[in-house]
Amino acid sequence: MMVNFLLAIEVCPVRLVRRFAITLLLLLGITPSLQADDIEIYWGVNNAPPFHIAEGYFANQGVCDVMVEAFKRALPKTKQTIRRYPQGRIAALIRQGDDLCFPCVIRREDDTKVAYYSDTVLAYPAHGIITRPGLAQDFTEKYGNPVDFVELLKTGKYRFGQPMGRRYGTLQPYIERFLYNTSRFSEISGSDANANMLAMVNAKRLDFVIDYPMLLNYHSEILPIELVFLPIKQNYAETVEGAVACPATPWGKKAIEHINSAIPAVIQDAELRIAKDRWLLPQNP
Repeated sequence: MMVNFLLAIEVCPVRLVRRFAITLLLLLGITPSLQADDIEIYWGVNNAPPFHIAEGYFANQGVCDVMVEAFKRALPKTKQTIRRYPQGRIAALIRQGDDLCFPCVIRREDDTKVAYYSDTVLAYPAHGIITRPGLAQDFTEKYGNPVDFVELLKTGKYRFGQPMGRRYGTLQPYIERFLYNTSRFSEISGSDANANMLAMVNAKRLDFVIDYPMLLNYHSEILPIELVFLPIKQNYAETVEGAVACPATPWGKKAIEHINSAIPAVIQDAELRIAKDRWLLPQNP
């Protein structure tokens, strides 16, 4: 009987076979569409206050920590798992095509061969220079306020540090042109890269770094540092769009589709709004 039953299926038209399969799944209590759309999202999270805060008084209250939780609330039927890695490791895993999404990247208009980008989730004030008060005065006197970043870099005088895996949007090409492969460039690794680079500037091991104003405000509260934030001529009028990046793979494409569908709810999430007020609004001009 079983052999004849299978033979009958083989000679049926394709449409009838599909209809039979769907009916059988429904009888078994399985919804085919839910099975096809099922995906688990893996979030790659690093320790980079005030985006992600792994420990201390503000643990898990970084703006991107709260954003991930908002995605969990907006996608209650989608399993989501947090995996903690250093930032450089997250970037490497995404380049390798691993199933991992980075929740806080600078959004690009177009996808790349490495990553798909979500719609805009957050908006940040522009990157600027963080340096010691004495150098800040020197920079503004020689290169203006906002600082002409290109003219500063052309001198070849100042030591710069950048956490491994970090990129700085429209400023990145200048950094690569004038600083990469020189003795003035340092790449900083580890889970405390942001705090370490600020401490290095304060200790005169570096002369300046680039980051958001809120990074300095956060670390000024927890580190014995006295540093200054300066706007940059080449980008000071910009707003940096923050998004989610997932690998340029079939899994990454599906993950981005789920993420994009949830962004309207995430933007309106009450807890995320509180986090944005805490970390972003005080820095706005």
